[in-house]
Amino acid sequence: MVKIELELDEKTLEKALALAKSRHCDLSKLIVHAIDQLAVVEPPKDRLLGLFADDPESVDEMLEEVMKDRAAHPLNQRFGQSTH
Repeated sequence: MVKIELELDEKTLEKALALAKSRHCDLSKLIVHAIDQLAVVEPPKDRLLGLFADDPESVDEMLEEVMKDRAAHPLNQRFGQSTH
């Protein structure tokens, strides 16, 4: 273990002591618990989009193609549209 010195304002210290007391632990264990709770695991990336996370231009190109295909789909064409 490593010993550190920590400087807190009175209000924060009072909160920390109250939290430690309510959890039946000392400040060291409270800080360890807080750090464990705050450590954020990076959320998993969408498998498909994650493949292109470093290449946004390719994603833009793919979306453009999808939108073109969608617009050209027969179900998206207006019925009775004149071709003047």
